[in-house]
Amino acid sequence: MSHIVLAIGTAAITASGCVWYLPAIADLQSGDDRPRSSRTAAAACVTWWACLALAGGLLLAVPAWQPAAEIALAGLVAGVLLRVRAHLQSRAERREQAVRWALIDPNPVPVPVRPSPRALSGWLLVGLAVASLGAASILLSGGGPLAPRLATAAGSAVAVSTAFLLIGLGNARRRRA
Repeated sequence: MSHIVLAIGTAAITASGCVWYLPAIADLQSGDDRPRSSRTAAAACVTWWACLALAGGLLLAVPAWQPAAEIALAGLVAGVLLRVRAHLQSRAERREQAVRWALIDPNPVPVPVRPSPRALSGWLLVGLAVASLGAASILLSGGGPLAPRLATAAGSAVAVSTAFLLIGLGNARRRRA
């Protein structure tokens, strides 16, 4: 594939990413009006997209594709590190806010966190459907004796159903809180 085609594709992806990096630039320009975690997350977004745009320019200027890939990878790593830092800052900000609210109301009423049965049943039904389709495809593959395929199908069905149930529990608790 020609470098020009890769550069055009990278430019198209970078241009379509404006829905992420333009609001991030606005967050960075707002300064102290935004929380620190929000500004760090915006910096991660801008870093990633800027490195991708730079990689697209390098694809046009340099005959080898390795420098462009290295710039894109460096931007990805820097963006991920900044995003992790933003997550940690957000957790610290939430803890600080919880302490401040606790000072205002010293005896808060504990709210029991009970997941919605409707949401849980939806996640479980989707999990069972995906698990049954996966198990059916394993059984119908016909790659050897039936007993190992049956054990693999049952094990994968249990694992997928459990994963969807755990995701549903986590989602229901997040929405409740």
